[in-house]
Amino acid sequence: MKILLAADGSPHTQVAARQLVSHLAWFAQHPQVHIVHVQPPFPYARAASIAGKAAVESYQREESDAALAVAENELRKANVPYVSIWRVGEIAAELAAYVNENGIDLVVMGSHGKGALANLALGSVATRCIAMLDVPVMIVSRAPAKKSALKSARAPAKAR
Repeated sequence: MKILLAADGSPHTQVAARQLVSHLAWFAQHPQVHIVHVQPPFPYARAASIAGKAAVESYQREESDAALAVAENELRKANVPYVSIWRVGEIAAELAAYVNENGIDLVVMGSHGKGALANLALGSVATRCIAMLDVPVMIVSRAPAKKSALKSARAPAKAR
């Protein structure tokens, strides 16, 4: 089995990597794990004219290496072998292309959980991946760290 772990370098990537590691027993054999980061494209004409194409590519590599490192560290701690790669382009389209090119069976990704309104207005990478990919997508959401103030404010007062 081949699993693509989408990495954006956020804490959501770390949570998704930990979730993947904690569920490796689900598989008869250790799966092949591919960590993929997609760097959004720069407007090359303008960026290259200001800094040069080599500088833009160097920046993209540094940013991608940092994003990949979050997932790599989690997999390395668990002694899970992996392949890391980065690409430049529209995130969902690049992930879909990688899935098709490499025979990926499952995509695992963290969700930023911005909510329904933000998703409606901006769209979500996870939503686009679910729509575009022909393989299962496991979305790992990060649980809130503490109770919201609204919940505790609405808790009924104890009678004395």
